[in-house]
This record gives sequence, C-alpha cells and structure tokens, in this order.
Amino acid sequence: MSRLVALVYKEVVQIIRDPITLAIMFVLPGFMLILFGVAISLDVNHIKLAVWDLDRTPSSREFTRKLTESRYFQVVSYAGNDNEIRRLIDSGSARVAIKIPPGFERDLKAAQPSPVAVVVDGSDNNTASITLSYINLIVQQYSTEKLFEDFARRGVVPGRISLPVEIEPRIWYNPELTSENFFVPGLIGLVMMMSTTVLTAMSIVREKERGTIEMLMVSPITRAELVLGKIFPYFVIAFINVLTLVAVSMLLFGVPFRGSMALLLALSALFLLTALAFGVFLSTLATSQQGAWTLCMLTTMLPSFLLSGFIFPIESMPWGVRVVTFIVPVRYFIVILRGIIMKGVGVESLMPQILTLAGFALFMIAISSRRIARRLS
Repeated sequence: MSRLVALVYKEVVQIIRDPITLAIMFVLPGFMLILFGVAISLDVNHIKLAVWDLDRTPSSREFTRKLTESRYFQVVSYAGNDNEIRRLIDSGSARVAIKIPPGFERDLKAAQPSPVAVVVDGSDNNTASITLSYINLIVQQYSTEKLFEDFARRGVVPGRISLPVEIEPRIWYNPELTSENFFVPGLIGLVMMMSTTVLTAMSIVREKERGTIEMLMVSPITRAELVLGKIFPYFVIAFINVLTLVAVSMLLFGVPFRGSMALLLALSALFLLTALAFGVFLSTLATSQQGAWTLCMLTTMLPSFLLSGFIFPIESMPWGVRVVTFIVPVRYFIVILRGIIMKGVGVESLMPQILTLAGFALFMIAISSRRIARRLS
C-alpha cells in the first residue's frame, strides 16, 4: 500500500505541475459538452421559404401566413416566375418554394381540391424529409379547418363529425421531442470516453519521453500497482467531471434527471475503469505524446461517434457494422446514461449493459497489466 500511495502522490504532483494536463482534465470535457450540445441538433427551424402567389387573394395570403406562423418556416422571397424559384433554390437562398395556383380561393369556396406545388431542395435529404413532414402537417391542419368551415356553411354541425380512426399520441420521457434531451446524455459518455483515455495514455507516454520510466523499471512496484497508481488519480478526476457534466446538462440544457444519482455514479465508475485501462493499453503502443493523442482519437472518437448509437441508430446499420458496435464500450454507457437520466430506470433494466461493461473492465485491466509488464521487462 505504501508503494501504491507513493506512486499516486507522484502522479498527482506531476498533474498539478502540468498546466496543459490540468486544462485537458477540467476544461476540455465541459467545453466539448457545451460545444457539441449547442452545435448538434436534429431540430430544423426557420427554413428559408420562397412563395410564388399566382392567386393574390385573402385565402392565398392566409395560407402563406399559416406556414410562417410556426417557427419552422421563414419567407425570404416572393418569386415571380419559375426561373426565379430555380435561382433561389440553386443558390441556397431558399430551401423550399411553394407555388399557389390561380383560382386558389375560388376552389376553396367551391370545396374543390386546389393543388399547391412545393419544390424542396433535396441535396440534404434529412432536411428535405423533415421539411416535407412540416408542410404536410400544416396543410393537413389548414385543410381540416376549411373543410369544417364548408360543413358549417352547409348547415352540418362540425361537432358531430368524426374520423373513422383517431390517433391519441402519448410521448414518454421527452414529450416536447427536444433534441438536447436525446443528445446531451450521450455526449457525456462520448466526452468521458475520449478525455479519460487520452489523459491516461499520455501520462504513461510522458514517462517514456522524460526518461522517468527507467526509475519505475528498477523500483519494487508490481505491474498491478503501476496500473492502479496511474489510473487512480485520473479516475478521481474523471468521477468529478461526470458530476460536473451532469450538472451542466441539467442547468444549461434543461435535461431532466429522473433516475438515481447513486446508481449513475456507480455505473459511471465501472465505465471509467474500462476507459482508463484502455488508455493504459494504448500507451504501450505509442512512442510519443503526439502519437498517443492521435491513436486515442482514432480508436475512441470515431468509433464512439459513429458506432455507439449516439446519433445513428444501431438497428439501422448493416449487419457487419452492427457486429463491430458490440466492442465499442461507450455504446453500453450511452444506454445507461439515457436510461437513468431520461427514463429513471433501475438496475433490472440495465443488467445487460452492466454485465458487458464489467467484462470490458476486467479484460482491459488484465490486458493492460500484461502489456505494461512486458514493456517494463
């Protein structure tokens, strides 16, 4: 125990004396969470809209106003011909254009269908799909209002009319469908995976560059003591960062916390052991701090961002890619974070993720200790 305490004390002194490491440990995680939390969003608002109104009647102006009453659309131009619409779409000045035909008001009063042409920029397929869904929803609401007005003019009581099938939606956990509630808990796992792995890997590589690794070679410490002594200070710091990031997500982004904080911290400790041990393993493959940084980014950032279910659903991936996702530890931690923070679930709902992370932690600690022993010998 005295050897382990001495090694931990040495590591703490080195951390305090290195301002770059201190900045990476305490500033980088919060900065990344705020940056990604603000920048990454699937919400599409203030879509640039061009309008070509060939009817120029109160009804056509009312229809345009219905589109712009919500936050989804913003009229940026009133076109006068097809060429102008093409120019606006080609230049990116407008994402969508609508063409209201002549006789629009006349057809509405006669209860006749009036086709409105909609041109959408499909170069961004995600935005185009969301834009069309917004337009369909607004047009459906507008058409229903006009249909009830026509029934009222004919003397039919609207209250007695009902659709054959009615949907009563109930959205659990995120009723407002706010993208921050989905992204921010996943970001906590992403940020902690990258920052903890980088810190641990660079700390051991730094020993090599400074020549102090030889002192560890001739000292009586064991390989397990070396791994634990290197991991423990960063484990405590990472634990504090988890608390900080959860607080930031609640205060800055308004993410509700519905679960048990004690359970979240316990499972975070399990994940941090895996990430820190993986950093020790990567340090045995790198020969410089720059190389360790690059290796950590390649093995943590890209897989964690693309293959963890952070943005892209794993169920939608090809089967070969889905197989690879099983060896990405942050995949399981993101499920834990979203389950506890958003849904308030307990251990029974997270048992597969807990057992998998425990297996990852034991495996990484074992292989890291073995690699360190070989390097020291």
